[in-house]
Amino acid sequence: MKTVLFSIYALLFFFNANGQTKNDVLFQAKIENRNWDHLYIKDTDYNTVQIIDINNAGFFKDTLSVQDGLYLLFDGTEYFKIYLKKGYDLQVTMDANNFRETIQYTGIGSDVNNFLAKESAIEVDYDYGKISAIKKSKKIDKIIAEKENASIKRLKANTTFDQDFIALELSAYKSHTDELKKYFGELREIN
Repeated sequence: MKTVLFSIYALLFFFNANGQTKNDVLFQAKIENRNWDHLYIKDTDYNTVQIIDINNAGFFKDTLSVQDGLYLLFDGTEYFKIYLKKGYDLQVTMDANNFRETIQYTGIGSDVNNFLAKESAIEVDYDYGKISAIKKSKKIDKIIAEKENASIKRLKANTTFDQDFIALELSAYKSHTDELKKYFGELREIN
């Protein structure tokens, strides 16, 4: 009888743990030189969705109950984009003093998140000064379109990416392009 009861409990535990994996995101990290004792997960409007405590060794592990989509991780100093989807089992390592160069994801969901990390580095290094020096709006629009097309090409080169992720990124590229055109159009009018 004890063996049967133990087997039932073991099966219930297994199914419960398995259900969490499919309906939640398992997320863990090792952060060297952490900025804060917490890591914040924010939606794209910068509203805090979840706060994760980081231990003194810079490690955390948590189960996140979030909707599939793009989020921002905030370590107290820097923001970086992350894509979370139910069923992901994601691990990240980074050095907060040099996170763009050291951030590395492994596990389920690492492919799209490593892509986002690389795209973030490209965006930070982009020379926006060359756009602000241009006086003609058609030339500005052309350079901004070339930037967007290069991003789309890099995204679509990854044929194994989740289609929902691709759709979100394409929408984000479009919004970013529209914002750049508006900003540089207004800047040109001021000058």
